[in-house]
Amino acid sequence: MPVQNARQILTQALQRLGYALLLPVSILPLAALLYRLGQPDVLDLAVLSLTGRALFSQMPLIYAVAIAFGLSRQGEGTQALAGAVNFLLLSSALGTLAPGLHSDMICGLLAGLTTAIVYPWLKRHPMPHWLRLINGDFTSLLASALTCLLLAFPLALLWPLLEQGITLLASELLTTPFGAFCYGVLNRLLIPLGLHQVLGSLIGLGESNLQALASAQPLHEGYVAGLYPIIMFGLPGACFAIWLHRQRMQRLPQGGLLLTLALTSALVGITEPIEFLFAFTAPWLFLAHALLTGLSLATCSALGIKVGSYFSAGLLDLVLSYHAGEHSFWLIPVGILFFVAYTLLFYQLLERTPLSLPSKPIAPEHPRLASVAPSDPQMLAIQYLKVLGGMDNLQAMSVCLTRLSLRVRDISLVDQSRLLGLGCLSWIQLNDHQLVLVLGPNASLIEGQIRMLAERQSVPLGLKPNQESAGQSGW
Repeated sequence: MPVQNARQILTQALQRLGYALLLPVSILPLAALLYRLGQPDVLDLAVLSLTGRALFSQMPLIYAVAIAFGLSRQGEGTQALAGAVNFLLLSSALGTLAPGLHSDMICGLLAGLTTAIVYPWLKRHPMPHWLRLINGDFTSLLASALTCLLLAFPLALLWPLLEQGITLLASELLTTPFGAFCYGVLNRLLIPLGLHQVLGSLIGLGESNLQALASAQPLHEGYVAGLYPIIMFGLPGACFAIWLHRQRMQRLPQGGLLLTLALTSALVGITEPIEFLFAFTAPWLFLAHALLTGLSLATCSALGIKVGSYFSAGLLDLVLSYHAGEHSFWLIPVGILFFVAYTLLFYQLLERTPLSLPSKPIAPEHPRLASVAPSDPQMLAIQYLKVLGGMDNLQAMSVCLTRLSLRVRDISLVDQSRLLGLGCLSWIQLNDHQLVLVLGPNASLIEGQIRMLAERQSVPLGLKPNQESAGQSGW
């Protein structure tokens, strides 16, 4: 196999894993809110805090189910059930062979991955004649369970060393200014590939992360504090710089759009809509963003600021994590400095780097404002289908928080000039068949409506836009 093809297959596999990890990550805000609201200084309801803590303590099981389900061909429930069963088998076997290990999280990841690999492989390959009577889901479930049991033996030997390495990395190297800088830069650079969730999950496999989950404490408090100044202040500063630049260039300022993106980042920590404005069309801006993120993490590490994060470093997360942090107040003045730095640096870089926002003069753009996107979700989905060339042109589709990844038969049938009028924040054409739309909070809603329309018309719509065939499966 050529090296380039192998690299592409590996990247696609890791991207799918990153998307699968979004489900357990999306549960963390609910768990954090329940736990915090149940505390004595808020509502003083033990049932809420116990419920939130229970969700945190069961995150390894949730990871196993989410990975097995997210990597399944068509969202198969039996494969998700197999992931849960295999996690229980693997964790119990490993606990018997090597008691005292902090291995639940790695068991969850391995059980989900093993199920996602073994389960569909057996369903695609014919079984021997003497096993045909029990062929089907039972055989796949049994084989994946046996594979997980076999994994317990090498894992019992290797995991103590691996855990020591991960713990050393998280508690010693990443807590230094240089280590925090490297983590911050890499974390942001992996966002366009959808691999930052994989990085965060790998770093969080050690003992400290499991203890934090069990006690419902914010994760990675030693080095994640530096994300708060970037997400709450830096990226809104980038939006302000874009607005100032467009005003000076006599272009449509897009103030409402940019304000929405800034508030989404600052309040709830969803940064993809802003980052995808310049991740592909203005790489110098994105590189500057990654370097500034690393600088923020290094600064907070040098100042001894330790504030963890339950899900994403926005204002809501800061309110929930503030009481458990150290020197939490200093995030505000540091954040103001990064707001100024982002505004000045981005304003200068925008003189040389284009964006995918419309760049016509203000006067010709005003008629476009009369075209308002439908408020009804189904009508909005129908409008998107028309812009994408109709249902027959759509082959596969997947959603990732704020992004909608699409595979179309003929990219020339897609009217990209009308995407902005429908509320699309940004978009990028990856190749002759793949398109990524940044839709913000509407992404899941539009994806669900389009799938419902596809089912009504009996149109097969795949889940893997990065594969040549909509119905093709595989890991």
